[in-house]
Amino acid sequence: MSLDYSRERRAGVGTFVMDVYCPRCGEPWEIDTFHDVADERGETFAAVFAAFQSEGCGATGWVPTCERATDDGARMRADMSGALAEMLGDDVDGIAAMMEDFGAGGW
Repeated sequence: MSLDYSRERRAGVGTFVMDVYCPRCGEPWEIDTFHDVADERGETFAAVFAAFQSEGCGATGWVPTCERATDDGARMRADMSGALAEMLGDDVDGIAAMMEDFGAGGW
């Protein structure tokens, strides 16, 4: 799957919001956030998402820093998000769908 979505898809035409979770702190982020950051910086979605996977929330520039998760639920989300990213690579929709299937939002 290409990581370069059409503007209509990004605008939400016929889609629903999916979250990925920070691999450091476990905080949820809408996938479209990475498109916005890429547009702001003149970078690709893939580059921004790869930085997020390695650096956490701080890579977006929207938060000053990203600390490791301290509570059990957040650590579980962070660990699972990181593991799925290792397995699925740049399949961001797959990562988000599997996190949702596992009920990550309720941990």
